[in-house]
Parts: sequence; C-alpha cells; structure tokens
Amino acid sequence: MDIRFSRRAFLQTASLATAAMVLPIASHAGQAAQVMQPSPQLRNPGFYRFKLGDFELVSVSDGTLSVPAAGFAGNASPNQLAEVLQAGFETETLTAHCNVLYVNTGQHRVLIDTGNGALSGDTAGKLLANLQAAQINPADIDTIIISHAHGDHVGGLLDASGNSVFTNAQFYVPRLENEFWMQPQVSLPKMGLDEAAKQKMIETAKRQLGAIQSRLTIFEPEQEIISGFSAIPASGHTPGQVAIRIRSGNQFLTHTADVVHTHHINLWHPDWQPIFDADPAQAVEARQRILQQISDSRELMYAYHFPFPGLGHIRPRAGGGFTWEPVNWQFET
Repeated sequence: MDIRFSRRAFLQTASLATAAMVLPIASHAGQAAQVMQPSPQLRNPGFYRFKLGDFELVSVSDGTLSVPAAGFAGNASPNQLAEVLQAGFETETLTAHCNVLYVNTGQHRVLIDTGNGALSGDTAGKLLANLQAAQINPADIDTIIISHAHGDHVGGLLDASGNSVFTNAQFYVPRLENEFWMQPQVSLPKMGLDEAAKQKMIETAKRQLGAIQSRLTIFEPEQEIISGFSAIPASGHTPGQVAIRIRSGNQFLTHTADVVHTHHINLWHPDWQPIFDADPAQAVEARQRILQQISDSRELMYAYHFPFPGLGHIRPRAGGGFTWEPVNWQFET
C-alpha cells in the first residue's frame, strides 16, 4: 500500500449522489398502473443534544472528509494496516467525520473549533447549516476555543469572502500554537507530507489565525481557559495542540481534538503514526498518555474525527490499545 500522497488527496472529499427510484404500484384489474413520484430528499439531523451536569451540549456535524487510511499508519506495514481495516469493516479510504462541540454553560456559549468552512469540498463545511438546524445563532456564540490550527479545525473562522463568521466571539488559542504558526518562518521537518502540502497548511494557519489576532486570548497548557474548561497538553500533532477537559458539577468530558483520529487504527494502535503529525514521536506520547487517563477515569470522551456524534467511552483492548464504546443515543435531554 503506497502511503505517499499529497495534502490535496488528504483533503479531497467524495461527492454523493442520490438516485430516485420509480416503482410501479400494483394495479387492480382494469386499472392502469400508477407510478410513485420521487420523494423530496430527506436528511438525518446533523446535530445531537446531550447534557453534562448543568451544561447543555450539542455535537454539530461539519460533514465528512475522505482520507486514505495509510495516512494514519505511517510506521505500520501494509499487511498490518490491512488486518485492522478488515477487522474494523473499513476500506483503504476512510470517512473522517468532523464533529464540532457547542456548549451552553448558562454563562457562556462556547464552540470548540470551527470546522472546515470553505476550505474543503462538498461533503464538509456544513457547520453553519447544522447550527441553524439546531437553532443556534452564530452571533450568540461568545467564546471559541481553538485546539490547534489545521484547516479542518479553523477553516470555519472566515467565510468564502474572508469575513469573520463569529462576529461577537472572543477567541482562545494555546500560546505555543499561536506563536508557532505566526512566526515569520515556519517549517515542519518531521511531518510526512510533501513540501507543497506543508506550505499550504502553513498558509492556511497563518491566514485564519491572523484574522483573529485582535480578539485573541492566549492560554497555557494545564490552565483554566474559562470556568469549566481546562487545557490538557497534547503537543505532537501540532506544536501547541491541546485537548480540553470540560467539567460541570461532578461530571467530566475530554475533547481530544486530533490526539486520536480514528476509532480503529489509532485507538487500537496508539503507537502508529499519522504522517501529518508535526512530531510523530511526541504525538504518540500525548496519545497514549491522554487515552490512558480517559480510560482510567471512565469519563466521557469527545472525538473530533470519530463517527458522529463522536461521543463515548474507551476501555483497554485485549492485545493493547483501546476499544471505543459509543454512548447510547438520548432522544430526550
């Protein structure tokens, strides 16, 4: 399996088409057969409401990306990867969901990351439409916490014309993350992508972060960001990435950002290295540490790229790694 591919291939999304079926209806004797008219296109909801203590949370889908599976296992052999894909009922092209977490604390209306925006294809960039469907007004969001500055997490900061989408929000960004991407010269020598893809990544981070510098609050790892939200050091995928632990009363949830990308490859094998990690060895350490903490505590985990709504628990897996246990769907909250 050839793992060499461009950033363009990584971000390329699949187009979906739905064909209407025309079915004949059985006729009575002497009556002409009728034809059923195509139904309007129906969609499943792109949001999921749940509670954490007194906080009201909504997982909002920004859509999906189609990603070569080999990109998540740069140090695994093709046979090793094929075994995982077969066991997980997956193919060499994965569907990576983009789940954006909204939290109403009663005091703040918080969004963690902003999705792809206009930076990707037709299958992603759906955050605003799904916020609207969930009756959440972007103008009411007063706090946006950025886990890290990759395009599928900060692309939604600006619209296609370069205007701010969240006009009344204060933006919270890890100090190391902001300093790294905003320095005059940025390099990513340990990342497995080609130079053109790296430059595209750098340009995107600079543009998106540059647009919010006047409304920026910097925070440190292990610091409380706002009441109920604290930062967990998670450097490796990017130099300043953080995971975010949310607390309401005696209930906790950890938003893992891109500490872990897939519910099979990188959860079953936390030591396998995605080729788009800035420092693969450091990312492995962060992944193993944070996943172990979540497993030991038996607290909720929110995973940005896991199947929607990205909410569940993890437990140790026989033979190493962890197993994903999605939450039971709540129809009323």
